[in-house]
Amino acid sequence: MATLSAQSYDEAGKDLTLSAAAAGGDEFANTGEELLIIQNGDTSAKTVTVTAQVTSFENNEMGNAVKQNQSLEIAANNGIGIMGPFSRRAFNDSGGKVQITYSAVTNLEVAVVKES
Repeated sequence: MATLSAQSYDEAGKDLTLSAAAAGGDEFANTGEELLIIQNGDTSAKTVTVTAQVTSFENNEMGNAVKQNQSLEIAANNGIGIMGPFSRRAFNDSGGKVQITYSAVTNLEVAVVKES
């Protein structure tokens, strides 16, 4: 598992640096403003899942919004996807990070961005 650092962008834009998706999943510190960018350079579609931490009323004592895991299928042959932003209360783990898993990681690259 790798911890992805958010790249800042502004109205002038940003030349993103994409990182290879980790086979064990990735994570990033979440303030509720970050977006996850995914590019799939493989010949097969890939599914990216962001794990919700508050998924039932049993673990919802603090009034957190109940959420489902968010999954997005990224098309083959350089398909690009974007996910987020993610509610801190619903998606942050105990360390303040969002957890990401992948159906496969061959030729899959990711980046986290945040407006500066």
